Parts: sequence; structure tokens; C-alpha cells
Amino acid sequence: MIALAMLATWFIPLLVGSGLYVLAVGWPWRHSDRIVATGLGWIVGALVCGVMTRLLASSDPTHALMRAGPWAAAIGAAAWGYAWWRRKAPVESPRPVTKSVRWWPWALLTVVLLGWRGWLMASDILLHPTLAWDAWAAWEVKAKIWILGGQIAPFVSFNDWLAQAAQALRTGIGYSYPDLLPWTTVWFAAPFGWIEPWINLAWFGLWVALLGAQYGQLRALGVDARRAWIGVYVLGSLPLLESHVALGGYADLWLAALFAQGAFAWLRWHCISERRQLGVVLAIIVLMPMIKLEGAVWSIVLGAACVFSSIPRWTRQRRLLLGIGFASAVILLSVAFGAAWISVARRYLYNSTAFGFADFADSLSAFCHGLWAQGNWHLLWFALPVVLLCNRRAWIGSATTRRLAVLAGVSFLLIAGLFVFTAAARYAQSYSAVNRLLLQLAPMVAALLIFASRSRPVTDGAIER
Repeated sequence: MIALAMLATWFIPLLVGSGLYVLAVGWPWRHSDRIVATGLGWIVGALVCGVMTRLLASSDPTHALMRAGPWAAAIGAAAWGYAWWRRKAPVESPRPVTKSVRWWPWALLTVVLLGWRGWLMASDILLHPTLAWDAWAAWEVKAKIWILGGQIAPFVSFNDWLAQAAQALRTGIGYSYPDLLPWTTVWFAAPFGWIEPWINLAWFGLWVALLGAQYGQLRALGVDARRAWIGVYVLGSLPLLESHVALGGYADLWLAALFAQGAFAWLRWHCISERRQLGVVLAIIVLMPMIKLEGAVWSIVLGAACVFSSIPRWTRQRRLLLGIGFASAVILLSVAFGAAWISVARRYLYNSTAFGFADFADSLSAFCHGLWAQGNWHLLWFALPVVLLCNRRAWIGSATTRRLAVLAGVSFLLIAGLFVFTAAARYAQSYSAVNRLLLQLAPMVAALLIFASRSRPVTDGAIER
């Protein structure tokens, strides 16, 4: 029974997530689509199981597998069945033509190197409980209290908790944080109780799923197999990413996976006319604010990119204004409805009035130190600007790469502005948060490095607009 429960906890997310993916985009005829359905499907499926845990097992989270599992499995099976029933042979659209290369040695080398790193991370996860850092105090604490307390009770501010002591309320430093990841943690904890090494293996599963989805998306967007395997190694070997896998409990890696996959789906929708990918983009836009407060910002950025790219050519000069207008409208709605991320942004902006030139200089120095002087990123932030500059004639000719560069550039500038010009600079100067936000861009930036390093664009004008 224990073995069956272990398998169900991990494979039901794969079934429901991949089913919803093929339901959205169609039957996965191509090898790259099957890989994306598996990788992205597991990521989304785990989050969907978290939502279903909240809906169906809030009064008894220890039996979440029994209460939510059958429904999730039924949804996944029905989605696969409907996708199979409606399957159609793919209409061959113009595809990037890549030169045939010997890719299998690169695949073997990547699997061996990342397999060794994966073994070390998995061993580290299984040998210790959650490290007493922010994840232990702000994220996993909710799920732990819900599992040990036997019900999913809401978290409120300290003052509200004191004022309503008779009610089943909880409080903590992360009371205002989104709850989707704690719900998902409950899903993985439910069959066995609170066993942290087992629970934190979900972050190892996230790492594997992210690398698979990254490879599939690179191939779907026209990157040859050899270069795609190199891209997988570039991403999978980043020290900070591996730290978040080995230590577990934090939300940044989940958000990074969703943001990158949403960006790739947007590129496939806009650049190679896979229109059903728009459903994937919209689903990810909905999910990201439920993971972490910054997810609302990335949802606005990705939504603005969709609006900007869907505007007809004859209004091209107005695209920027319309994109800014969309983002402004969403921000105003967030203010009107009291979104949690707005209060955080307000606090940073209001506290920034006391900043002087020396503070800005210190913040900029600390931000640059995090990029180029610490050992969190290998050579990623050294190689990327060099490649973008030296190979600009090649990658500028690719609309896919240009759009990805703009999306990654806007996101990077938002993070830089936050940690250099606002009160959030104290987190840059203490190196406690700036790298975690940069991690949210890591899969997208790693893909941009691969796209920009090609000697010539692999797509032509018949595909890109």
C-alpha cells in the first residue's frame, strides 16, 4: 500500500497535468510535444492537485490522496481520452530546418553529468529535514500546521488572530503569501504525514520536469538537438538552481518554471502560429499569482506581451502604447481590489524617498556583485551579454530570439529597478533576495543564450512575423 501511495502521489499529477496540456494544444504527435507534455504536465499537474486538495480535502488534509486523487485521475484520463478522440494528423506547417548533427554524444554527456548532480541533490534531500530558512518559516510552515492540525485553516495577520482567538485561525510571517504551494505541499505530505525529506523530493521532481520541458520547448522552437542538450546542461547545472532543489521548500523555482514555459508557449503561439498554445499561456498567467506575489508582476508582463503581439501590423506604431495601457489597467484593477502585491510595492516605493545617491550606488554595486562576483550563476551573466553583442547580426534576424530577448530584458530591468532604486535595495545589499528573483528568470535567460548563440537564425520569414 505504501508503494502504491508513493506512485499515486507522483503519477497522478503527471496524468492530470499532461492530460490538460494535450486537451489544450492537441494530440502530441511530435517527439518534442510529448516531452513538453510530460515535463510541463507534471509541474502543472502538481499544482492542480494542490488546488483539488484545498477544494476536496480542506477538512481532512491527511486523506487528500483518497479525496482528491480519484477526481484528479479521472480528469486526467478524461482529458487524454477526449484528446485522442479528437486527434487529427498534424498539418505540416513551415518548420525550422536544422542541419543534421551527431547529437547523441551530447545527450549522453549531459545525462551523465546532470545525473551525477541529481544523485547528489537527491541524497542531500533525503539526508536532512528542511533547512531553517525562509522556506521553513514562511512556506512549508503552513502545510505542516495543516497536516498536523488536521484541517486547512486560514492564515491571518497577527492583529486579526488576536482579535478572533475563538476561531480556527493561524498567523505567521507569511500570512499574506499565496497558498497554492502550501496546498501542493499538503498533497505530497498527505499519504505519509509530515516527513520532510519525502516532501522535499517534489523539488527534485520539479528539477527533472523543468529540464525535460526546457529541452522539448527548445526543440519545438527550432533548436537542433545538440544545442538543445547543451541548453539543458546550462540550466540544470546553475548552482543557485541546484541549491533550491537540494534545500527545498521555496516557491521561486516553481515560478521560474511557469514563467519560462509561459514565454515559450507565447513564442510558439505568435511566431510559428501554434494558436492553441495561447490556452497554455493563459493558464500559466492565472497560476503564477497563486504561487508568489511576484507572479502577479510576471503575469502582467506576459499578458502585455500577448496583447502587444496580437495587435495587427497596421497599428504597429501604437503597440507600445496599447501594451502599456493593458499593464496600467491591470495594475489599477489590482489596486482597486486590494491585491497583496500592490501593498508590498507601495511599501517599497514609499520607503524609497529617503534614498540618496550613495544608497543608489551601494545598491547598484551589490546588484552587480550578485551577478558577476558570486558563485551562483557559473558564467551565465558573463556569457549572455557577450553573445548578445558579438552575435547580434545573427540573432536579430530571428523574430523568435528578438521577442524572447525583449521579454527577458523587460523582466530583468524590473528586477534591477526594484533592487537598485527602491527600499528593496536592502535585500540586494544583504544578498538575501535579489538572486532569488533573478532565479525566476533563469530558465528563460538560459534559453535566450542558446537562441542568441546560433550562427544563423533557424527560422525564416514564412514562419515568423
